[in-house]
Amino acid sequence: MLDDWMLYSLFLIAISIGWWLGRRDQSGPSEAFGPDHYEGLNFLLNEEPDRAVSTFVDNLEVNADTLDTHLALGGLLRRRGELEKAVVVHENILSKANLAKAERQNVQLELARDYLLAGLLDRAENLCVKLSQELNGSETTSVRDESLKITLQIYEQEKEWRQAIEVAKLLATAEDSYERAISHYYCELAEEQLALGQIELARESLREAIGHDVNNPRTSLVRGRIDVLEGHYDNAIAALTRIRDQDPVFVPESLETLEEVYKYRSQVEYQEYLKSCLEVTPSISIVLTLAKSIREAEGDEAVAKFIASHLKKNPTIRGLTKLIDLHIDNTRGIAKENLAILRSFAEALVADKPAYRCHSCGFDGKRMHWQCPVCHDWASIKPIFGLEGE
Repeated sequence: MLDDWMLYSLFLIAISIGWWLGRRDQSGPSEAFGPDHYEGLNFLLNEEPDRAVSTFVDNLEVNADTLDTHLALGGLLRRRGELEKAVVVHENILSKANLAKAERQNVQLELARDYLLAGLLDRAENLCVKLSQELNGSETTSVRDESLKITLQIYEQEKEWRQAIEVAKLLATAEDSYERAISHYYCELAEEQLALGQIELARESLREAIGHDVNNPRTSLVRGRIDVLEGHYDNAIAALTRIRDQDPVFVPESLETLEEVYKYRSQVEYQEYLKSCLEVTPSISIVLTLAKSIREAEGDEAVAKFIASHLKKNPTIRGLTKLIDLHIDNTRGIAKENLAILRSFAEALVADKPAYRCHSCGFDGKRMHWQCPVCHDWASIKPIFGLEGE
């Protein structure tokens, strides 16, 4: 906090110097400092940032020479989470300054970002839509694209997936990466339609999702769920097993549904599929699912050997816990008590550990998110592998 305060103070002092230099060049030394300016510095040095900012906003003239200073101050306030003050700074610029068109548009963008972070989504949306319409067909593509990106964030927060699709398509002409996002928007639509029992509409949305990203494993997961609901088990198996080729790290997300479906199909075929998955991704979830099938067919000794063999190559605490369980069932006396203690230690080691991590920003959590709640990237969160994970 002290470092933040020092940086903040230095920044405002820099504003003061810039203001003074600008005034000196224009008016000469006699008009360099006014009483309000000294008052602002006094507030700053006495650690009264609210009163200092108010003084600078009220008395530092907004013009071409000071615009960047005002914008920098507003941006700093926003980064510090002081959104109300950032809004005041940017609204002050728009109300007082006789700005060129491009400069006014940049200030409007900054104000829209303030509104977005402050949760004033309607204000942010109205400002961005107006700005995008004004810039439609304009050469100022960077401002237009930034405005569309803010609008897209708003629609994502409001779960307005159809509007998000339309905006993303406008951006996708310049950035191919929006194809992945569009695919997930259609998946979101499909899941909403599925929850409402609109099966055909959900299938139509999935076809669109696949059209934008054929390697999106989420499309296969949703399609598998639909096929199970309709009793089309062979189709469900075909959809869910496709995940191995799309992105094998997501295979564990399909195992619960697959296990249910394969109750009506060949267990040998199921085991072969799981073994093929292990060849491309050493997931303990796959190992434990396969272990259930082996135990039913061959007994505890065979499954214990199978798990131990995997742990030698890819040790995980979850695998160790399962191996202990198998041995506890066949142990008596003090040995059983010791194994129980060991098991409790192993469970404690992973009790508070995350299971998923964002590969873009590092956010981690215990449940799967298709969109990172921090950096908002799509499909960037994946299962964590290693000793404490998969």
